[in-house]
Amino acid sequence: MDHETQPEPRPSTPRRNGLVRTASLHLRALVTAALLLVAMGAGVGIDRYLLEFSPAGAQSGNELAELDEFGILSDTYSLIRENYVESDEVTDEQLIYGASRGMIDALGDEGHSTFLDPEEADVFEASSRGELIGIGIQIDTEVSPPVVIMPIQGSPAFEAGIEAGDEIVAVDGVDTTEIDDPEDVGNLIRGDEGTDVTLELRHEGEEDTYEVTITRSRIDLNPVSWAMLPEEILWIRLSEFSSGATEGVQEALREGKARGAKGVILDLRANPGGLVFEAIGVGSQFLPNDTVLYQEQDVDGAIREVRTVGSNGEWQQGPLVVLVNDNSASAAEIVSSSIRDNERGEVLGVTTFGTGTVLLPFELEDGSLAVLGTELWLTAEGEEIWKKGVDPTIEVELDPEADVALPYTYAGNVVPEDVFTTLLDNQLIAAYEEVLEAVEATGT
Repeated sequence: MDHETQPEPRPSTPRRNGLVRTASLHLRALVTAALLLVAMGAGVGIDRYLLEFSPAGAQSGNELAELDEFGILSDTYSLIRENYVESDEVTDEQLIYGASRGMIDALGDEGHSTFLDPEEADVFEASSRGELIGIGIQIDTEVSPPVVIMPIQGSPAFEAGIEAGDEIVAVDGVDTTEIDDPEDVGNLIRGDEGTDVTLELRHEGEEDTYEVTITRSRIDLNPVSWAMLPEEILWIRLSEFSSGATEGVQEALREGKARGAKGVILDLRANPGGLVFEAIGVGSQFLPNDTVLYQEQDVDGAIREVRTVGSNGEWQQGPLVVLVNDNSASAAEIVSSSIRDNERGEVLGVTTFGTGTVLLPFELEDGSLAVLGTELWLTAEGEEIWKKGVDPTIEVELDPEADVALPYTYAGNVVPEDVFTTLLDNQLIAAYEEVLEAVEATGT
């Protein structure tokens, strides 16, 4: 049998072309789905910090080959090639990638440390720049059938009428409940720019399904949307901390103040995270300069404080409520916990997902990535968030029959009072009432 030649192992080094530091949940699921289909296991975050790192040491291939257990890996490969009935259908590359994923999975750092093949790594880089090709939805693949968490503003999925809570029943005629690996749903939806995909979906609480055919296209992410609520309350939704998030939040705050904003609701529900420097920038809009935003703890237990920057934040005083849910992750947890721990405002909703490892991508010879947890991050007060999440100061669960409201659906960035009174988003309404109470208490 002819098989692909295996590349010689070599020491790996951190990725140096922009992506360096991350704190993430279900990272491979995010990249594999990449539509901006963010495959959510109740929350996905990718916190990337643009820094240069020196080459990291790694165990050499010779040292690995000297391990007694290495023979098991070699023997398994030989057994597959000599005995597996469809061995010709599997490439050496697929076997090596599978073994690499298996080693990282064995760390038990579920949803964080991961292995990305070259295609997934390329999408990972594109996502950091806010540039993706696909249909534009976040989905939860840990339920069957998968459920849409949120359509992305202005995306093909949004324009096609796909709604939060929709079940994805089938993709191009393939029943999603019969797919063994949930991440493969993302692979089915993913495709080249200009190609079509047909989805069969079911609105939440309904029995009948509906079908849409969507053309995959390039998506330039606009993570910030906003609207004025009655009584001059500014509602800002930040969908993720991708490039431009800080600038977008600043602009929203300036526009809101120009319209007489008396209080602010920062909506981070279903926010999967994003660039760490954007988290610092956004947090700095609400907290004074040199305030502890969060802490990092390395493998030796040493702790470094990360602080806000600049003294000209747009809303460092005035009533503030941050909205979170169990899909708020990583950078969203950094910002919400800092608001809470520094007593800058209330955090309303339910406990967040619980992202807590700082990830570092190491580039391998063929462009694949080994993304490994190298540090823990802690709240401003030093509490560990990994697998625990950020508890709100005011707990409000979303009613089962409620619909999550989105500010970009309202013309002129205004939610009229008669429309606002009909909203079923009880979390948003609770946040609004909390801000109003603070406005009245402060006399603003």
